[in-house]
Amino acid sequence: MDEVQNQSILLSILNRLFAMVAATDGNLQERRFDAYGVEILKVIYNQETQVWIIEEHRRNKKYQFDDVDLVAIEIYDLLFDVHHTF
Repeated sequence: MDEVQNQSILLSILNRLFAMVAATDGNLQERRFDAYGVEILKVIYNQETQVWIIEEHRRNKKYQFDDVDLVAIEIYDLLFDVHHTF
């Protein structure tokens, strides 16, 4: 992927995360990210505690963050890894 394409992927991830912060339909916000039609990870944001949890399905691991930038980078890395594995 070239630099512009990478930036647009990261920007789209950030836009989805910012939508979770701005949502008013519940305290817990959840989004799923997939590649090739397969769900790779799920992100949960607790608006009350401002804590992000990433559930990575391939390795069956959970990661906790308190910074949206770190969440976006982790999502990008996980999706990038899948795209370059297959």
